[in-house]
Amino acid sequence: MLRRQQSLISLGLNAYEAATYLALLSRPRLHPPEVARLARIPRQRVYDVLDSLLAKGLCIARDANPKSYSAIDPKIALQLLAAERGAALEIQKQETQEISARVAAELLPLFTSGRGQTDPLAYVEVLAGSARIAHRALALAQEAKKSVNSCIKRPMILSKEQNCTFLKAPLGRGLNYRALCDIDAIEDAELRSWFQEFREWGLEIKVAAELPLKMQAFDDEAVLISMQDPAAGQPSFTAVAIHNRGLVAMLNLAFERLWDGARRFDTKTRRKE
Repeated sequence: MLRRQQSLISLGLNAYEAATYLALLSRPRLHPPEVARLARIPRQRVYDVLDSLLAKGLCIARDANPKSYSAIDPKIALQLLAAERGAALEIQKQETQEISARVAAELLPLFTSGRGQTDPLAYVEVLAGSARIAHRALALAQEAKKSVNSCIKRPMILSKEQNCTFLKAPLGRGLNYRALCDIDAIEDAELRSWFQEFREWGLEIKVAAELPLKMQAFDDEAVLISMQDPAAGQPSFTAVAIHNRGLVAMLNLAFERLWDGARRFDTKTRRKE
């Protein structure tokens, strides 16, 4: 019962509403005092809770004397509830984004005024954790205007869904996107299927015997370097985003050297014996 109640709460009901709906489901019809007893909620609250369930389409009231209530089929009621919950979350997401943009605009003058002295590390961002790295990588991909050069090796930081989002940002705008993978990544069956799909989207893929690090270079403006913690038991990454044209140019030159010596990816690409 507790698990079912928690499931209903995850759809947006409060504890009293969830307990009341479960009570109504257990009988063809119930009077308010019976609802309060079965749901174990205060009798003085039961009418408010039932009115709330009526408004949410989870039950109906029968105007007999005394008044009784019946649950709506959960196949219907919960589908509508989920749709309303999704719409509410989407509105909340949009409001959060608008607030974020407004607050960022308000804080920008303060940030600008604080740059009176040159900070030698102002162009370096240190990012810890897969979620933060994924968010920053996507933002850099969306800002790219001409090209993305990427060095890919295991273990992967982003999930397939995150990689899809990351790739679609530049590929959807016709940017030149090249991925250089090491042979270990290509021989992983799951990653291999990803690359086959991504290639159909327009991603250029080559395979190198070995790559020194994970890297994404965006135009000539920024580079994201991801480094795995060698002491961690589970894959743990720290990434550094650097906005320095000289460094980006140097890493792009290194990428071109590796790219020229790599093999084209195809379904038969395997490690050379």
